[in-house]
Amino acid sequence: MAESQQPPNPLQLGQTLYEVLDASLVATPRGAATASYNRVIYNAGGGTPVEPLDVGSQSQILDVKAATIMHTAVQSIFVLTAQQVQVIGSAGGAATSTSWPVSGLSRIVDVDPQQLDHPALLLLGQDGKGSFLQSLDCSTGTLATQLRLPATVTGTAVGALLVRNQLDAHVLVCTQHDDGQLVVYDLGSGALGTTPAVGTVGSVSLGVAQASAVPGITAASLIAGTADQQAVLTYPDSTGALQIAVLGWTKGALATLATLAPSLSFATPDRTVFRVAAGSLLGDGIDQVVVGYAATYGSVQGCAALLLLELQAASDASLSLKLLSTYAVANAGQPFASVDLHLAMGLFGEELPSDQPAPVADSTAGVLGVLLVGGGASFSQVLKGEASILAGLVPVNPVEKAFPRLGSAPAVAQGVSTLMTIDYRSPGFFALPSDVTGQSVILGPPTLSQALGKGQLLAIVQAPPFELGVSANKPTLAFGQSVSQIKGYNVSSNKTWMFSQDTGLTIGISGQTLGRNVSNSYGHGFDQIDDNSTSTLVQSTASITSDDLMVLYSMSYYVWTYPVYRKAKQSAPDGTMAVIFPMTPEPEQSLLPANDPSLGYKPRSQSGVLLSYANLQPDGYDPSTLLFNLINASVTDDQSGISVFYDQTEMVTENVSKTFMVHNSTTDSGHFSISTTLLDYVPINFGLNMSQGQSYSESDVQTTMLSHTTTMSMTVTTGSVTDIGYEYQMTPYIYQHETMGCLMVTFGITMSGKSWNSYYKIPQVLLQPLYPNSKNVVLAGFSRSISFQHNDDGTVGVSVELFNNGLEEIQNVVCDFYKGPPTSAGDKLTPSGSVVGSQSLPTLLGSGRAIVQLDMDLADEDQVVVNVYVQGLQQIMNKVYWGVYPPPAFMDWQGRMASLAAEREGADAP
Repeated sequence: MAESQQPPNPLQLGQTLYEVLDASLVATPRGAATASYNRVIYNAGGGTPVEPLDVGSQSQILDVKAATIMHTAVQSIFVLTAQQVQVIGSAGGAATSTSWPVSGLSRIVDVDPQQLDHPALLLLGQDGKGSFLQSLDCSTGTLATQLRLPATVTGTAVGALLVRNQLDAHVLVCTQHDDGQLVVYDLGSGALGTTPAVGTVGSVSLGVAQASAVPGITAASLIAGTADQQAVLTYPDSTGALQIAVLGWTKGALATLATLAPSLSFATPDRTVFRVAAGSLLGDGIDQVVVGYAATYGSVQGCAALLLLELQAASDASLSLKLLSTYAVANAGQPFASVDLHLAMGLFGEELPSDQPAPVADSTAGVLGVLLVGGGASFSQVLKGEASILAGLVPVNPVEKAFPRLGSAPAVAQGVSTLMTIDYRSPGFFALPSDVTGQSVILGPPTLSQALGKGQLLAIVQAPPFELGVSANKPTLAFGQSVSQIKGYNVSSNKTWMFSQDTGLTIGISGQTLGRNVSNSYGHGFDQIDDNSTSTLVQSTASITSDDLMVLYSMSYYVWTYPVYRKAKQSAPDGTMAVIFPMTPEPEQSLLPANDPSLGYKPRSQSGVLLSYANLQPDGYDPSTLLFNLINASVTDDQSGISVFYDQTEMVTENVSKTFMVHNSTTDSGHFSISTTLLDYVPINFGLNMSQGQSYSESDVQTTMLSHTTTMSMTVTTGSVTDIGYEYQMTPYIYQHETMGCLMVTFGITMSGKSWNSYYKIPQVLLQPLYPNSKNVVLAGFSRSISFQHNDDGTVGVSVELFNNGLEEIQNVVCDFYKGPPTSAGDKLTPSGSVVGSQSLPTLLGSGRAIVQLDMDLADEDQVVVNVYVQGLQQIMNKVYWGVYPPPAFMDWQGRMASLAAEREGADAP
């Protein structure tokens, strides 16, 4: 992603996260004039047909397909004839049916994932002018204008489907030419959506197939670490031998990834019709492939022969199809597939209990494996002119990746059940996996939002401590960072697909299962950092003396919020899943003073008040996270001062190798408030805050990983004092915050000079103002040492942290609380209104801190003024400060002050 682009959708809509299958059977019962649809519930007890429904003459059926309609979060069965499309669903234990007239169409492609307003079925047709695509609105029956395919798409269509590649779903069409050549055309993703168009068409020639061959074709996810799908095709070549091909994309073009022409000597084909199915039989989200055909095994004709295959990658990254196991099934002397054979793979019936991965004795338990639906007849049935449609399951050993051991005679499938009796001379039937009742977990249509300029806190750099009254030269800190490797973003699969916390519980499936099944649900290499990161050079330098500094990175994201449905449990969404995708390839860096009003910085020390740095434990500090050994630097009356240099050569090597992640906050200020005392609140532009009304784990998103230790440099110059009696030592602490992960630069002090006792003999009660050096009296009195907590009774607990700026203790400290804005007269700040209440401290120790609290009734944007004084000494020890409730309202207050000032200036203008 060298350029910013908005992906159409990171997941194919209607994607199934957790699949529970039935089967759908369309066949003509013996003696009936028309075919019927039956939903087949298959579990440990075998197969049971339910919900029969008439679908007309079987001879007129051109195609049958199950497809997920994301708008209803269930599958429907689509039956195409020359005159109509029948849409079959389920409601209240009965099959439902809607039919819409069509003409000239021959193949069902799939439900269009790009049409969000209504369910649209994409169909393929052919006439004398060539091939075309046409979209059917399944709600109204409206047919869109035909999309004519380029003249380069030739031959008779024998298959069509959607296959996911990267962010898109591609339309693939397989045709057979007059010379028998099979060609697969890639129409791309432009053929989908409300304004379809077909540009350049890619194609792959497979080889010559038998005349009137019936190729098998399916989409499968065969490669680990990606959600890209592949197309798997089976067909008989000109000699009738089985050919298997796997198609995918290489460098953006459709290509053959692997082929195999397996020997079928273990079971000789009775017919050259080779069915193919794909599904995950190992529970790891990677599909296996099963090919089935009618065969003779030993002396038994009409068996169902099976091949189990998987796609494997070699050390040189080349791909090959590997045959893992073979199997043959009959039914105790009765042929299983002498009439027809269809396959399905996956979990059938109710989901397995989480503590019972194998089928249990309960006949309603789900079973995992390959479902065979075959047509066969015993000798007595042949004499009667009838045959049976049978269903049976073949399990796969997940450890050995193999079918059960096979003897000299064909095996009998598990739970063999007779689904229907048909005519022996029947041309066959349709059978396919489906889920029309909503047992599967399916994604619905997402809501797309943009998270613009979402910041991450990378460093808090404190200004060096000094005492304003005795400082000859202020100390300075020069902070530099030259980072040669920045992970522009690192949104790996297990960090980016975030389920709301109650999703798994609501649908009765563990969150780990959902997470595992969706971990491959994105384009190539999504969880590989190199594919989605930017290596760049970022240099930042700053020199500070009085104001603390924050280093921020900001990134903009696309955020999709998908409803997660399991309609068999309830009709409403069972939770949500958020998908995050960066809008730009690299973040933007900002250097801001920590007292920026958009930040919730809560200083606990005051620039120019040296004693306020004393006895403060560094926030989030652990000695194991120090990046440099502690160095004491003395501040003396030497006017040149002392400079202390820090660079990578002095780093503590055992700590440099530690990995720290800068966390986003996905909910609210809670993530930071439990991690630090330096932030009163987290501003709205911190973190993603992507899902209003939904709860996500606050550590789910970890983006923008920055190594602060690559080539960081820092210089601390001590400055000087007016007299050696005011000597002190400063100790820089340079470490990474143990919970927030950001770089911290803070200071400890030791006051060794002999004059400090007399200097601090007269104590002062102070709060820590955010703008201590402002000449605006109101701004200089604003303090986040006034904080707020909600009480259960609806009141607000107003807490005030008092600091004794002296070495002697103070007796009888009083704090009066007022509600209302402060007023100013000259250089004085005074409360307005009457006292709401008072709190007192009998003793405040030298350089000590203490908290007093009063419960108040406050509304949003109410201001609280506190007057702090010593009883009996109000006239000489009196300080007024104020705060606003809630703390983020301070930004709005500043905006209002600016507007009022502008209005006053406008009124005063001539």
